[in-house]
Amino acid sequence: MRPVAAPLAIFGIILLVADLCLWRGFARWDDELYHLMRLDPASPYAPIAIVLTRIGGAAALIPVGLLAIARLAMTGRMRVAIWLFATIASGRILVELIKIAVHRPRPLLVERLVLVDSASFPSSHSAGAMLTGVALVIAFNRGPRWVAAAMGFAGAVGLSRIGLGVHWPSDVLAGWGYGLLWTGGAILLADRKP
Repeated sequence: MRPVAAPLAIFGIILLVADLCLWRGFARWDDELYHLMRLDPASPYAPIAIVLTRIGGAAALIPVGLLAIARLAMTGRMRVAIWLFATIASGRILVELIKIAVHRPRPLLVERLVLVDSASFPSSHSAGAMLTGVALVIAFNRGPRWVAAAMGFAGAVGLSRIGLGVHWPSDVLAGWGYGLLWTGGAILLADRKP
């Protein structure tokens, strides 16, 4: 698992730095990107964004993660099952704590195509899709193409959140960066020699 850990963590840090630059340094660009990417309710892409946001949410991904953990445990890969559970559960809990601590307001309610009432930063859909997808790929020893596919899925989920008007682009960048950094760190931690 170790060869992919550093690139994941480094890419995560790059996205987090880009997020800070966008949110704190170029807030006007964050706002302009949001308005450029937000979907009109009549857009033919709006239903696709809604499906992506549902597939990429905790209600869909947590059961997938639990099934994967059960499969690993039943096939005698208990250490990997514990790693997968710890990575996903701790990552999701920390994202929610960050949301509470930062408490960034979401875009205007009238611009949202779905109802959400939690804080905006970071996007838990983006973070959860990234860390769950990449952690699943790592746990099942899939190759770089699968890692890229998991990242692409998380990318689509994050873009759907902007399109639906519930997140600023910087929220999504932070979610992606956090998900990669958290998963890369979890790999490095698991591969440490006693």
